Amino acid sequence: MTENRTQITPYEYMEYFMPDTANLVSMGADGKVNVMALLWKTIGQLWMIPTITVAVSPSRYTFELLTKGVPEFTLNIPSPKIVDSVNVTGSLSGRNLDKVKKAGIELIDGVKTKVPTIKGSLLSYECKIIHTCQSGKMASHHLFFGQILAAFASNDLIEK
Repeated sequence: MTENRTQITPYEYMEYFMPDTANLVSMGADGKVNVMALLWKTIGQLWMIPTITVAVSPSRYTFELLTKGVPEFTLNIPSPKIVDSVNVTGSLSGRNLDKVKKAGIELIDGVKTKVPTIKGSLLSYECKIIHTCQSGKMASHHLFFGQILAAFASNDLIEK
């Protein structure tokens, strides 16, 4: 299986990070993988550590996995080839449904995390949760700060 991607530094190709919906992958303690469509994300530094911060509502199944499952996540910016996966990952719950299978997503084992990345993504980031907090009065979401352990870009993106 060819992965068609190259490891990059965390801040390369930032112009592709913010504009689009991402797929957030989380994993339960039992090894069950879930994917959630996510708009609220940032990338930067916290304590001089490259980080991605994601906002997840406590009502979401993903919140349960992030707080009680594996303390890691991957963030994946879909390429045009797999952008339709966002329709499934954003409209169904993984509580009682395998969204990976339903969306036809292919997973790639993590290099630095137990949590896999998504094949066909423009950008993928493997992160370890290093801090969490409430988002405050702006929204009822919880913020998860993930240290970026590895980042990858599609070879199609690199060759542009």
